[in-house]
Amino acid sequence: MTATNESLDLCSLKTFAELSGVSVEEVAEWANTGTIPTLTMADFRMVNLARLRADLTKGKAEFKEGDYANV
Repeated sequence: MTATNESLDLCSLKTFAELSGVSVEEVAEWANTGTIPTLTMADFRMVNLARLRADLTKGKAEFKEGDYANV
């Protein structure tokens, strides 16, 4: 059985940075400013890919500081 990208709901900031082609520091800044959807599990901050995918599917094209500040 092979996994598909659609089965991934969360990923680390490091993995998201690698997939996006940007630095881990830049992704951490996006997370800290609420530019991308994240959640914290134990001591790990994860990018919420399910939320990001859902927003992209709905047509979201721009991600600005504070978009996910209250999530």
